[in-house]
Amino acid sequence: MFNRIQVCAALLICTLAAFAQETSTPSLNTTGGQTGGGSLFAPTSGTSMDIPVNGLGTPFQSGTDSSVTPEQKPKPATENEGFSIPGGFGLAPVDFTPGRGKFDRKPLSFSTTLQQAYDDNTNSTSGSSLQPPIKGSMLTHLSQGVDVLISQSRLGLSLDANAGGQYYWTKTNTGDQLTPNAGLDLLFAYKLTPQAQFSATVNSSYSTQPSLSVINGLTQSSNKGYFLTNSKLDLLYRWTPRFATDTTYTVNSDYNQDSAARSNNYLNQTVGESLRYTFSRLMTGVLEGRASENAFNSSTYNSNTYFALVGADFTLTRRLLGMFRAGETTQSYQTAAVNTSSLPYFETSLNYNLTKMSTLSLNGRYGFDSTNSNGETTKSLRTGLSFTQVLSSKLSATASVTYSHSDYSQADVLGGSTPANDEAISGSVGLQYILSQHMSLFSNISRLTSTPADRTLKYTKDTYYFGLTYQY
Repeated sequence: MFNRIQVCAALLICTLAAFAQETSTPSLNTTGGQTGGGSLFAPTSGTSMDIPVNGLGTPFQSGTDSSVTPEQKPKPATENEGFSIPGGFGLAPVDFTPGRGKFDRKPLSFSTTLQQAYDDNTNSTSGSSLQPPIKGSMLTHLSQGVDVLISQSRLGLSLDANAGGQYYWTKTNTGDQLTPNAGLDLLFAYKLTPQAQFSATVNSSYSTQPSLSVINGLTQSSNKGYFLTNSKLDLLYRWTPRFATDTTYTVNSDYNQDSAARSNNYLNQTVGESLRYTFSRLMTGVLEGRASENAFNSSTYNSNTYFALVGADFTLTRRLLGMFRAGETTQSYQTAAVNTSSLPYFETSLNYNLTKMSTLSLNGRYGFDSTNSNGETTKSLRTGLSFTQVLSSKLSATASVTYSHSDYSQADVLGGSTPANDEAISGSVGLQYILSQHMSLFSNISRLTSTPADRTLKYTKDTYYFGLTYQY
């Protein structure tokens, strides 16, 4: 199945790219009906309990490109036209213009972050007789980051990478006092021709702490390190001023270093094709089909999922930017032990600028998840809400909350199965104060509560930290 998905994705992308290179017609705007401001990256899916590696994260606004209307004639490409990346897979549409917003900063910058924190449950345990005791520890975190920006008429690139480590003053259950972490955020867009655009979005991280940050993936809760990667490739081709197609290929994966958690390792590949019609400069309608495979360490639990969706990418006002998809999904496991089942599916992502100084972001998803416990069907709801308020020219505040709920069947002692569910909720509040052009202070309080099917294993984890970032 992996080979079939990869071959299909390669054929679709190569065919459209070859056609685009051979076509020579007047330039059209590639915004796909999206206008208005928004951050370069889509809002985060939720709240991660990891210690942040950068305290800056200055918000910015993108340009406001106008889409083509029937009264407009096609026009040559210009440097101010910018790029637009379609939404989908839990991500809001992304619009950015060279020379504006984040792209008015220098092309290369570095940052060093130092912070002191206290984690009251380093083992992420309930403290029951079957688990290690609850243990708290002070910790010191140091990381180095780099920010690369490239802004040209046909090329846009934003790369944020960081790497560092944290030292626990008191040993954790695993005995690892020094634990590494790293992260990578990449946004790339390139105009192959005036009608065709290729784009890539990649988010990858290595962490040792539990996280709920992935809307489209399984909940992370490993005491040891794990690699988490989410990537999305798009080939957008505009056939007419109003009609476009978008070929997508996504790869999401999780690899755990903890041998006890390696059964949770998975690789998800999805190929999608969407038909996009621009009704107005405020709304683009979407018809979309997807084929997805989830693969675990044991092929017994591998599954295929097919999506038939309808939705829209929209900018209703200069303040509201977002997307939604809704439809039906069908899931079948690659074993005769589980029958094929279907379920309604919904995903959305919204960015709303309440005022010039405040932003509200929402992500949500309901549908199938894969579980490797018994190869049983899992239905899950995941949602995240974040709020940012600029209090003054130097002070800003953030707050976020993430919720996850899953329903599935669990094997019993008689060889059958009984209904079960688990849920988790995390939240954080923080402040950032800019001391100078190069230095800022920040503080944060976060909490994670995990409630598995076995309620005796429920635990809470609180983290408090304070730090500074120097950018140069």
